[in-house]
Amino acid sequence: MKKYEYKIHYLTLKTGTSNEQQVLDALNQFGSDGWRLNRLYGEASLRSFASWKGGLNLLLEREITG
Repeated sequence: MKKYEYKIHYLTLKTGTSNEQQVLDALNQFGSDGWRLNRLYGEASLRSFASWKGGLNLLLEREITG
């Protein structure tokens, strides 16, 4: 049976760069450490993703080895 560990990271969205690019950059950075996105949630619906302000939570998981 596989075992996983989880963490929540609050990603603060900054002006000047697209929200999509900021999320992709963060996910690629976490991915290089073995984390993958389990769930993304914030203060708005996914329909208005491009206009989100503030930030959103990333629920990350990775398999525990050993």
